Parts: sequence; structure tokens; C-alpha cells
Amino acid sequence: MKRLWQQLLSIPLLVLGLSTLAQAQDPDDVIRDAVESLTQRIDAERERMSRDPAYTRMVVTEELENLVDFRRITRLVMGEHFDAASRDQRNAFLERFRASLVQTYAAGVTMYTGQQIQVLPMGEGDVRGNRARVQMEFTTDSGRVVPIAYTLFQSDDQWRVDNVIVNGLNLGRVFRAQFEQAMAQYNGDIDQVIANWSAEVEVEGANPAEAVEEATGGA
Repeated sequence: MKRLWQQLLSIPLLVLGLSTLAQAQDPDDVIRDAVESLTQRIDAERERMSRDPAYTRMVVTEELENLVDFRRITRLVMGEHFDAASRDQRNAFLERFRASLVQTYAAGVTMYTGQQIQVLPMGEGDVRGNRARVQMEFTTDSGRVVPIAYTLFQSDDQWRVDNVIVNGLNLGRVFRAQFEQAMAQYNGDIDQVIANWSAEVEVEGANPAEAVEEATGGA
């Protein structure tokens, strides 16, 4: 089960792709182009990525940097504690969150070995102002179809990802609940929460259909 979830939770990293994004792209094209670009890079560099974890982490960092809105995610995950935190604490958590996410899931990137990834056509209501959702299906080696939904926020004419829902597991909500639990554990000491933060997720989602339906609501 842990290996399955490591693979499923690495899928979003596989498609949060390269920084060759045209500003005028529709949100589904952003994800679709990222799928093609990064899976080709994995196929081309699989041997090096498999034997060099540091290089794999560097690749994952490069791929996420220009598409994922880490500053927006930091605010969403910290929730009501964001306003109480100092600028230094906010920046420290952003860096810790990013590094932890890369560290946790970089090992899963090379699990992609040609499995089918299909970005679904966008439907009515998938874009609402500066918010959008893009739905995707990933077929595992056993033939299981895993639904994935990305939520994106448009700023300066560029769509950037701010949440992912994998098989009903809303990662934004999971991380926010994790932050709340850590604040309680460390008696409200934000510095301790940051120092001990880990992005590991080992729980299984509930109802994929309900989660996807809620995707445009953000984290």
C-alpha cells in the first residue's frame, strides 16, 4: 500500500512540467504539454535519475519551480496562522515545504514506465474567472484508473497549480490539517512546526467524485 501511494502521489510531479509554458495557454494545455515534456525527459534520463537521487531532486525542483505557485500554497497550508507568522517564518516554511515535497516524492518519479496518462477535455464550469480545474486519468500497471484533478490560479496571464487531488485525496487539505496538528503538538511554536515539517502522506482518499467536484474551491 505504501508503494502504491508513493507512486500515485508522485504522479502530480510527473505532470507539473517544464518551464516552456506560453502565457496564452489554456489550463488544460498547460498540463497536457507538461505531461508530454516531462515523461520524455524521464525516459531519456531514467538511468541517471535512478542512480543519482541528488540529480533527481534537482530535476523535480526545476520542473516544479515555474508552474507551482508555492507562495499561494504556503498561505493555504498555514491557514489562519499565516497572518500571525513573520515574513521570515513564511519564507522559511515555503522553503521547507518545497524541499520536503521534493525529497519525499522524487524517488517516485522514475516509477513512470510508460503507463497511460490522459488529460481529459475541459467541460463547462471548469474555468471560473481566474480559477480552473483540469482532470486527468492515470492507468496503473494493474489497469486501475486513478482520477487526478489539478486546480490552477491565473496570475499575470499564467496559470499555476495550487492544489492537487489524487484519487479523492485533497493534498491541500491534508497538508493544512497536518499544519494544524503540528501547531497543537508544538504549542503554537511556528518555528518548531517548520523545523519538523514533513510532506509524507500515507492516508487513502475517500470519494474521488466528491473531491473532484470540490476541486474549484481550492485547498
